[in-house]
Amino acid sequence: MMNDRSVKRRQGFTLYETLVVLLIVTGLGTLVGLQATAQHRAAAEQAFWPAWQQLWTAGRQVALARNETVGIFVDRKTGIVTLAQGQPRRVFRRLAPPRGLRWVDGKTGWSISPQGNSDAFTMEWYSTTHHVWWYQTFQLGGALIYVEATKTRREKRLASP
Repeated sequence: MMNDRSVKRRQGFTLYETLVVLLIVTGLGTLVGLQATAQHRAAAEQAFWPAWQQLWTAGRQVALARNETVGIFVDRKTGIVTLAQGQPRRVFRRLAPPRGLRWVDGKTGWSISPQGNSDAFTMEWYSTTHHVWWYQTFQLGGALIYVEATKTRREKRLASP
């Protein structure tokens, strides 16, 4: 028994099927894009610390080679670290922190002596990428730089009377 209705063969996707496919592709593209951004920020943050060490070493080498004091300055708003010498300041190197890392506390200006020494102190940074506090400690006249990450912020230590 044959039905009078002719069966039409459908070609292509319906509007509903197209929307579902577009929604899945958009969702996957967003997830992959966010993951790539997070990985890029994490890699940039990990690369920042060796770059800081190189900046510091360059400042010490210039101070020793020229027998001059080298100034190091941190911009409170941007965290950009600048090496300069002389008056007026002649900037010879800069280092900008990655987007996910911001300077929080510590010295904003200090110097490396002509002998390559500096005061001992700690700088505090916060990572919005990893949600950790980074503490960068300069010890032994600046000969040793120790970088540590913690999940909780340290309490400020009061100076002894």
